[in-house]
Amino acid sequence: MMRYLRQSLPGRVIVLLILALGIVNATTVYIFFEERSRAVRHSQMEDLVSRSAAMERLLSDTPVALHQQMLSSVTSTRFRFAIEADAAASPAERTAPDHPLYRRLADLASTAPAQTRLSISPRYYWCYSWVQNLLRPNLLFDANGGLPLATVSLQRPDGLWLNAVLLSPTNLPSWIGPLLVALGLFALTVTVVVLIVRHVTAPLAALTQAADRIGRGETTEVIAEQGPQDMRHTMRAFNRMRERLERFVRNRTQMMAAISHDLRTPLTSLRLHAEFLPGGPERDKMLCILGEMQGMIDATLAFTREDAVQEDSRNVDLAALIGSLCDDLQALGLNITYDDNLRMPFLCRPVSLRRALSNLIENACHYGGSAEVEIREDAQQLQIFVRDRGPGIAPADLERVFDPFVRLEGSRNRDTGGIGLGLAIARSIAHAHGGEIRLRNRPGGGLEVELQLPRS
Repeated sequence: MMRYLRQSLPGRVIVLLILALGIVNATTVYIFFEERSRAVRHSQMEDLVSRSAAMERLLSDTPVALHQQMLSSVTSTRFRFAIEADAAASPAERTAPDHPLYRRLADLASTAPAQTRLSISPRYYWCYSWVQNLLRPNLLFDANGGLPLATVSLQRPDGLWLNAVLLSPTNLPSWIGPLLVALGLFALTVTVVVLIVRHVTAPLAALTQAADRIGRGETTEVIAEQGPQDMRHTMRAFNRMRERLERFVRNRTQMMAAISHDLRTPLTSLRLHAEFLPGGPERDKMLCILGEMQGMIDATLAFTREDAVQEDSRNVDLAALIGSLCDDLQALGLNITYDDNLRMPFLCRPVSLRRALSNLIENACHYGGSAEVEIREDAQQLQIFVRDRGPGIAPADLERVFDPFVRLEGSRNRDTGGIGLGLAIARSIAHAHGGEIRLRNRPGGGLEVELQLPRS
């Protein structure tokens, strides 16, 4: 689920919606409940003032022995009354005399205003008071209740103070619970949406896999047309494209098979006639030309048939495959250096990949005298390097050398053989695996060929 949200386009859209709508939802819930709680707190503060003034008058008319019993009877989880030696509302916390609640307290209390103290916590808005109370930890967790919201202190004739405190039901804001419930429901809704989106876009996964297989030259089955109408139209167009591509490849293969048959017949006839000619330089030259023509036809047919397309992919140990190829070429007398102390599973078409690597290694040996083969890997791709110490290639020809039948004069001698299809075939096979081949000249002389193959 988390990987889907991070990597897929629908997943990222859903994450953005969660963040945006979640912030909007949280802000809406906060504003609604905080405004509602602010009005409720103001009403409770007015009630505290009225209760404090009434309690002060009642205590004045009641014997001292009954004071504690009276205070215990009116104390609750929201209101706490006590007679103490010091005022709970310190002078530093005293509310301004022009505050409406202070004027109301002064009017209702029997004591002089100078003997009246009213402290109102700034918890009209919770976020502000929370920061302030963090700086005063003694107010956060009261031993007898929650967080104080307002305090009234009235000095009695005996010098003691009647302290009345309005307590919050909890030290957490009132909107925390509803906000968590709202966010939980929102997360549940988004989860359901994610599952629905994954179900709706599941055919896209099949379409992606089929397109990737076609890109690697593999044959695919017809994709079932399902999902929304737009998606069905896309899949129908993809199936038509797949059918046309297969028909094109099939027709081209048949055409090349026919050309191969038609060309080989006159070439065989010409070779027979040349064999019956009197011996001499002209006869040898003619046979040589016919041999070159036969080689060009065979190589061209092999290139255009794209044998890699006909081979099924399977998991192989790529390091072992390269090691086996190097051993075979070393047995033919080629100078190759390779460290095969690796194990590297890889999904590929091993016959065609071996052919591409053979072309690269043989080129390095023919034109540079030796080949150094190295393989590297990371999380995204595999890299196979084939290096030689030959004359290298002119920078302007590093890309042109991949064109069919291109053979470079000077640095690449024609006497080494071949018709200029080795690199073209190797790159075609690399592309069929979703990879790429790059050439670069080495600083100390020679050429480095890099074959990149994607992990997936």
